[in-house]
Amino acid sequence: MNRTRAEGVPLGRIGGVPVTLSWSWFVIAAVTVLLYTPVLMEAYPRLGALNYAAALGFALTLALSVLLHELAHAWTGRAFGWPTGRIVLSLLGGHTHFGDVRSTPLASAVVSLAGPAVNLALGLAGWTVLRTGEPAPTLGWVLLDLTTWANLIVGVFNVLPGLPLDGGRVVEALVWAATGREQHGTVVAAWTGRLLAVGIVAATALTGLWRQPVALVLVVLVAGFMWQGAGASLRAAAVLSRMHGVSAAALAEPAVAVPAEATLTHTDRVVTEHLAHAAVPGGPVPHVLAVSPDRQVVGLLVPAAADAVPADRRAGTPLTSVLQHLPADAVLDAGLREESLLRAVAAREYPHYVVTGPGGALVGVLRSAALERLLAG
Repeated sequence: MNRTRAEGVPLGRIGGVPVTLSWSWFVIAAVTVLLYTPVLMEAYPRLGALNYAAALGFALTLALSVLLHELAHAWTGRAFGWPTGRIVLSLLGGHTHFGDVRSTPLASAVVSLAGPAVNLALGLAGWTVLRTGEPAPTLGWVLLDLTTWANLIVGVFNVLPGLPLDGGRVVEALVWAATGREQHGTVVAAWTGRLLAVGIVAATALTGLWRQPVALVLVVLVAGFMWQGAGASLRAAAVLSRMHGVSAAALAEPAVAVPAEATLTHTDRVVTEHLAHAAVPGGPVPHVLAVSPDRQVVGLLVPAAADAVPADRRAGTPLTSVLQHLPADAVLDAGLREESLLRAVAAREYPHYVVTGPGGALVGVLRSAALERLLAG
C-alpha cells in the first residue's frame, strides 16, 4: 500500500495540489453526527429526522471549509515559490505538506494567515446572508447557520498566538525576524501554545462548560491537539538548534570519482593518490563513487566487499562488482543548510548522498548515520 492510500482516500488534484481525506476524518464526522444531532433536535424540533442530515451536512461543509483553508496556504506558498507536496484533511482539520522550503519570516507569516483569512471571509459572507434573510427552521438555513459560526470560530481560533495554530506561526515569524533565529521563534510560539491549551482547559472548568458533552469533547480534542502540537514544535526546535550553521558541505566526507569501467587495482591507485595529496596527512580513506562516461554517479563502493577481493585478483575485478546502487535523486546541493538540509534528507531517507557544488562538482558523500549522530547530540 502506498503512502497516500495508507493516509486515507485520495480526492485527486484540486488547484494543482493532491488532496487526501484522512481515515481519521470519518471518525470526527461520526462524532459530529452523534453529538450535534441531539443539540439540533432540541433547537429545531420541527425538523425531526432531518436533524441527522443537518449534522452530517455540517461535517461535510466543515470539511469543505478546511479544504479551502488549506488550499489558501498551498496557493499562497506557491506564490512565494514554495513547492507544495499535498494536503491531508484529518481528524482536527488539515495540514498542507510543503517540499524543501527556504522561507523568510515575512513569507511564513503571510502563508500562515492566508488560511484563517479564508475562514473569516466565509464566516462573514454567511453572517451577511443570515442577517439579510428571515430565520427559518429549514435544513438549508440550519446548515448555513452552523457553517457560518464554525468558520468564524475556526478563523478566530486559528489566529491565536501559539503553535501549532497559524497565529503561532506569526509569533514565530516575528521572533525569528527580531532574533535572526527561526528556532527561537519556534520555542516562544510553542510555549504560548501550551499556555493557551492550559487556558482553554481552565476556562472550561471555571465556566462549567465541561458539563456539556459537545463542549467537553471539543475541549479535550483541541487542548490535547495544541499540547501535543506545541510539544512537537519544541522537539523540532531542539533539533534545529543542533543544526545551526550546519550545511551539507560541512557534513560531507571526502570522496573520489572513479570511472565505472575501472578495475579495483585502478581504484586503489586513485585512492592512494588522493591520500598522498590530502590537505591533512593521515586523513580518512575517501568514499569511492563510480561514475559513467557522462559523469553520472552510478554507485558507491562497498569497502567490505572490495577488501574481500584478494590482491592477485584485483586487477581483473571490475569496480562495478563491489558497488552499492545510488538512486538518481540521492544528490544534495552543498549549499543546503539547517532545516532545508533536514527536509531534503527526510524526503528521501537514503543511507548515503552525493554532495555536489556549482556545476555539479563533487564535494563529498554525506552519510545519514553521521547526520543522525549530530541530531542525537
